[in-house]
Amino acid sequence: MPDWLAALLRTKGEIKTEGVVPVLKQLLEQSNTTQYAYLCHESVQHISKLKLEGGFCGYRNIQMLISYIIATGFEGQKHFKGRLPTIFEIQDFIENAWDRGINVQGRIETGGIRGTRKYIGTAEAQALCTSLAIPLLKSESWRVGGSPSRGY
Repeated sequence: MPDWLAALLRTKGEIKTEGVVPVLKQLLEQSNTTQYAYLCHESVQHISKLKLEGGFCGYRNIQMLISYIIATGFEGQKHFKGRLPTIFEIQDFIENAWDRGINVQGRIETGGIRGTRKYIGTAEAQALCTSLAIPLLKSESWRVGGSPSRGY
């Protein structure tokens, strides 16, 4: 990772916006063309990339997941101490999971991610969550105009 990018990530962190989901839900409910839509929990923060950041979408997705965990007090929230982890901290969580033998195929495929711009995905999110004892299988989504839909 270039030094300028590492410095940017350390100083700026992330761009986060709260309250996006409730507004989106309202707009969908008002639209005559919406037949159905599935939304995440209203407490999820929208997190976007910094200018010139590059391909950190997997990290930003993990940060959005963690925003839900923190806001709802979901299992594992103690690991985050009430704040979103940085990209570097997420890399550490994932590398530590691999050190513990959790989904080590990711390390084999990437050669490691600490301090890099390498892409991560679902397998790395799974390694992080498993290592922190955050349950993965339960999901809940809301159908606009309806009640929660639960799935496994």
